[in-house]
Amino acid sequence: MPIVVSHPAAHRGVRHRTSARGQPAASPQHHARVTVPLGSAAAVGCSFTHAVIPQACGSELLAAAEAAVDGALKATFVPDPLLGPGLSQLGSVLASVVKRHGGLIEMSMTDVLERSGRYIVLRGVAMPITTPTQELVRASTLAQLGDMSIAISGAVAQTVFLDLIVVDRHESRAIIAEVKRGSGKNEARKIHQVEWTLRCAQVQGRAFLASLGFEVASARAVLIDIYGRAGYGDDLTVSGPEIDRLFAVPVTAAVEAVTAVLQRRLRAAVPDLLTVALASLGIGEGAALPRRSELPSL
Repeated sequence: MPIVVSHPAAHRGVRHRTSARGQPAASPQHHARVTVPLGSAAAVGCSFTHAVIPQACGSELLAAAEAAVDGALKATFVPDPLLGPGLSQLGSVLASVVKRHGGLIEMSMTDVLERSGRYIVLRGVAMPITTPTQELVRASTLAQLGDMSIAISGAVAQTVFLDLIVVDRHESRAIIAEVKRGSGKNEARKIHQVEWTLRCAQVQGRAFLASLGFEVASARAVLIDIYGRAGYGDDLTVSGPEIDRLFAVPVTAAVEAVTAVLQRRLRAAVPDLLTVALASLGIGEGAALPRRSELPSL
């Protein structure tokens, strides 16, 4: 077991997180040290109960999904010279909603985990990665890294921002997670960068959490791939039903509920966007769509 030494850089640049309900939450540095009990028996001893969640996600989160589409529709965009204003508007709105969906997925997970009563969730946490940590990860195999834990000491090589750190008060563990929609494979450079960050974060995860006041027995880094096509390593990726099994709460139901709101609102707005797009091509409302060969040049 490593000797945990708090590193001064652990407290630099930490963002104040905002809960899924939109209310500001205190930075973890202001909490007293929290010792998380070991195992389910200890959880019974501290009156832990598995909360029943009456609905997939809170009303505030569903309202945030509605607002995301409104924001995309009201956003100012610059027409692309190739596409022109109509197609540019359509493409910009669709791309904006997809991007906002990624943030809402993270908010959905946070909402469910916090409301379960089992987890403490930190979002957008700055973690310093030290040179000794990088050297250890570079010199070790993936199998060796699984059981390694290192103190935070030495020079800081880089500071990374982590999507989620989830502290399980039931089983004295922490989950360090990057969240990806995973609708398509990320570029190789991005995959390498994120995998490197997660492996470094895992080996110094226990020490880092101790510096924030949370004592846990284990820390695991994962890449949560919602749609399963992001292309990250099998040793890190958690996708599909495995996401709910990882947390033992219905996380994916909340993601699906938020996604359904986005789909409904977006599909209601698309006909008007298409009308504008078709008008920019010289095709009036109610006119038969031309064959591909008849479409005018942009």
